[in-house]
Amino acid sequence: MKRNRPIFLKINLVILILLIPAVILYTYFSRTSFEVIDKQMSEYNESQLLFLKSQIESNAERLSFSSSVLARDSSILDLQRSLLTKDYYGMIDFQTQVKEKLYLQSFSSNWTNSLSVYLPDIATRISTNPNDSYNESDLDAADNGKWRFQPGNAGETPYYQLFIWDPYFSKNGSLTVNAVFEVRFGLDNIRKMLQHYKLESPGNSFLLTSSGRVISNSAAGDAGYEAAGVVLMKEGLSETGHRSMKMDGQQAYVSYVWLPGLDAWLIDYVPLNVFHAPIIESRNLFYISMLALIILGFAASWLLYLHVQKPISFIIKGLKHFEMGDYSYRIGKRFHNEFDYMLQRFNDMGKEIQHLIQNVYEEQNRSRLATLKQLQSQINPHFLYNCLSFIAGCAKVGHTDTIKEMAYHLGGYYRYTTRVENQMPLLKEEADLVRHYLQIYSYRLERIDFNIDIPSDLMDEPVMRLILQPVVENAVMHGIEPTPGRGTVLVTGHRESGWTVLRIEDSGGGMTGPEIEAYMRRLNQPMDEHTGCGLWNVHQRLKQRFGDGAGISIEPSKRLSGLCVALRWKSERRDDDAAAIAS
Repeated sequence: MKRNRPIFLKINLVILILLIPAVILYTYFSRTSFEVIDKQMSEYNESQLLFLKSQIESNAERLSFSSSVLARDSSILDLQRSLLTKDYYGMIDFQTQVKEKLYLQSFSSNWTNSLSVYLPDIATRISTNPNDSYNESDLDAADNGKWRFQPGNAGETPYYQLFIWDPYFSKNGSLTVNAVFEVRFGLDNIRKMLQHYKLESPGNSFLLTSSGRVISNSAAGDAGYEAAGVVLMKEGLSETGHRSMKMDGQQAYVSYVWLPGLDAWLIDYVPLNVFHAPIIESRNLFYISMLALIILGFAASWLLYLHVQKPISFIIKGLKHFEMGDYSYRIGKRFHNEFDYMLQRFNDMGKEIQHLIQNVYEEQNRSRLATLKQLQSQINPHFLYNCLSFIAGCAKVGHTDTIKEMAYHLGGYYRYTTRVENQMPLLKEEADLVRHYLQIYSYRLERIDFNIDIPSDLMDEPVMRLILQPVVENAVMHGIEPTPGRGTVLVTGHRESGWTVLRIEDSGGGMTGPEIEAYMRRLNQPMDEHTGCGLWNVHQRLKQRFGDGAGISIEPSKRLSGLCVALRWKSERRDDDAAAIAS
C-alpha cells in the first residue's frame, strides 16, 4: 500500500472494528443457543428414555408376576397333590388344566410370550409351546428370579428367559422343589416398542445388553449398530448419561439409561444437525451478510479514497514540492468533482508564488551585488591613495626597484577587484589577491611578515568573490598596525567533513572572551553604525549562500598572540572536477 493511503487504511480498519465485534457477539450467542438446545435435548431424551424404560420394565414385571399367579392356581395345586398320591389318571387331567391356565395367562399379557411349568419329580415340562421339552441342564444353568438373554441356536430366535422356583428358596437348598416356572418373551416385543418410540423421537434407539448384543427396532438393523455398541462398551457406561459421538456417518447426541431387570442399556441417539440445522443456517446467513457488508464497506472506502483522499494527496504532494523550493510543480490530474476547482486554484497559487519568488530572488541578487560594489568602493579609494603616496615617496628617494614591485602588486590587486563579471572565482585567485595586498602593506609598513599555506587541492575550489581579502585587511588594520614591533599574518586552509575552512591568524593584541562574544552577536544582527562592514558582509554572504554552519567564527589564536578568524563554507566543486584536478 502506498504511503498516501493512511486514511484509506484507517477507514477499512474502522469498518473491521465495527463489524468484527458483531460477528464475535453473534458467534457467542450462537454457541449459547447450541448449549441451551443441547441441554433441553438431553433433558427431553432422558425423560423419553425413562418413560420407555418404565414401559419395558412394567411389561417384564407383569410377565414375571404370572409365575406367582400360577403357583397359587388350584390346578397347579391339584397337580402337585396328584403327584404325591400317585394318582396318574388325575395327573393327566390336571396337566391339561394347567396347560389351559398357561395359555390364558400368556394371552393376558401385552407381549407375546411363552410360559412353562417344570415338574422335576416326574421330569415333565408343561408349556404353551408344544415343541418345548424337559431339559435338566436348563434348570441347572438358570438363575432364580433373574432375566437372562439367550442368543438362541441355529433354529431358534434370541429371547429373554426367567426361571422361578416354587418354593422360591428351594433351588440349591434343603426344601423340596414342587415346580419351576419359566417365562420367555421374544425380542419382537422390544423391537415394536422401539419402533413406536421412533415415531415420537427424531432419532433412533436400540438396546445394548451387557454382553454386547445390540437389539434395534428391526433385526436387519442390528448389525448397523454393533460398531457403536463396541465403542460404547469400551468407553464404559454408567446408569444414565449423555455423550457426543459419530453415528451413521454423522455426529450425534447419545443418551442412555440402565435397565437392571434386563441387564442392558436403553440407548437413544439424535443427529445434531436435526436440532442445530436451523441455527447453523441462520448463522451462515449472518456470516454471509457480514461478509457482504465488509465488501460493501471496503468498496465505499475505496470510492472515498478515489474521490476525496487522492485529490488531497495530490495537494499534499504539491505542498511538499513547494516546501522543498520547487514552485514549478503543477497538478495535472482531473477528478471530475468539486476538487477540480481546488486543484486549479492550487496551480494558480503556485504560478503566482513562483513569479513572486523569482522577483524577490532577483531583487536579492541585485541587492547583494550593490553591497559588494559598495564594499569595493569603500576599499579601493583609501587603499589607492595610500599606495600612490608611498610610490611618490619612493620616487623622491630614488627607490626604483621598490616602485616597480609596488606597481606590479598594485596592478594585480586592482586588476582582480575591478573585474565583477565572475562572482565565483577560484580560491587561487583570492589567495593571489591577498598576497598582492599583504606584499603592498609589507612595503608600506616594513614590519609585516606573512605566510599563505593553503593546500593545492583547495586552490581550485570555486569560492565567493572577495571573502578572504576583507578578513586579512581587518587583521592588518586592527591587529598588526596598532601593535608596536613586527607583526605576522598566517593564512591556512583545510577540509573538514565536507566543509572548506580558511583560518586567518594575526599577532595583534587580540580580544577578550566577552568581547569576542559581543562581536559575534553583532555579526548575526542587521548592520548598523557600530558594525564593521567588511567582516559582517563576508559573514552574511556565506550564511545566505550556504545556510547554517557557514560564516565566520572568531577565537584566540593558538600560534600567535592575536585572533584567529575562520571562514567556513560547503564545497561546491563537483566530484568529476575534483577527479580531473587530482589527475
